[in-house]
Amino acid sequence: MASGLTLADASWERAISVLPGAVRRTYPANTTIAGEYHAKSSILIMTAGWAAFAKTLPNGSRLIVDFALPREIAVIEFAGKAGETITALSDVTAIELAGPVHTSFSRYPPSICEAILRAEAGRYSRVAEHLAGIGRRGAVERTAHFLLELACRSHRSATTYPDRFECPLTQADLADALGLSAVHVSRVLKTLRETALASFRYGVVELHDHAGLIKTAGFDRSYISS
Repeated sequence: MASGLTLADASWERAISVLPGAVRRTYPANTTIAGEYHAKSSILIMTAGWAAFAKTLPNGSRLIVDFALPREIAVIEFAGKAGETITALSDVTAIELAGPVHTSFSRYPPSICEAILRAEAGRYSRVAEHLAGIGRRGAVERTAHFLLELACRSHRSATTYPDRFECPLTQADLADALGLSAVHVSRVLKTLRETALASFRYGVVELHDHAGLIKTAGFDRSYISS
């Protein structure tokens, strides 16, 4: 892999697929990629589809901690203890590299290792933001912040926001990611729509007023890697 190559480059998929031990995987929608209490260590380079990292509580409720989107790296480091369940939300294809992460530095080029470390750091930053959102942001602010994060990640630009992007999340997924009930999520989406800030219908999020949405969310995109 050439030095400086990133997942945004056109040749990234081929460069990764020819690495030693690389295996292409497919996971149909709603299937489990990795489960809690299952020992698994691998590095998934997402080529298509969305996946959710979630915690299931003893009462059966679920909290989605993070998502993996196309052209992102998902690091799976489960030691057989309580971890997360990773579920394909849509049909997922990925290139899998063997873990654990700490051994990758002797097996893969420096550019790959740097990308893996950035992915880990990025996930930490996202989880911290989600914790702040659930703990301190109001429902409208929290939802607006979440939609802007997904917009940045799907658009893969460090400076601009898309007007629209495809999003396979259900209302139940949104509720579990935001720490709200499905009914509350429906009300918040209605508020965003009626105030002409954003709408989410038929698997497509539309950002109608970027500046207004950013102001509402208090959104600072610096925690998201481009």
